[in-house]
Amino acid sequence: MGFVPLRQEKRWDKSHCMLQRNDNGESAAAFYEKRRKWLDFICEVDGLTDRAFRVGYWLAKRMNGDDQCCWYTQREVAKRMGLSEDKVIRAVMELEDKGVLIVVRSHRKPNYYHIRLPFDFG
Repeated sequence: MGFVPLRQEKRWDKSHCMLQRNDNGESAAAFYEKRRKWLDFICEVDGLTDRAFRVGYWLAKRMNGDDQCCWYTQREVAKRMGLSEDKVIRAVMELEDKGVLIVVRSHRKPNYYHIRLPFDFG
């Protein structure tokens, strides 16, 4: 039996997410570990409101290991969480101000959310 290389699929997700390769799930596993650390970290961020924590948790749990981000309109987040859109906007801004969430905004399209750990950016 000869050598069978791993299938390497490259693709750019339209959601501004990372270039991905089929690596037997290693990148996904690393992302899920990062997400677990992020969730633990934001539990203890000084001055983070409960609402911002809830919105951050909701977004993080919808990120998957392939794209390593999620994309929702703030209206959709508000609807699914039972909050006002204004409260979601303020919670997302708070997470950005604390440096734990990166938001890529596009006009008339959903926002793209990425988690960010403080030790990721030195």
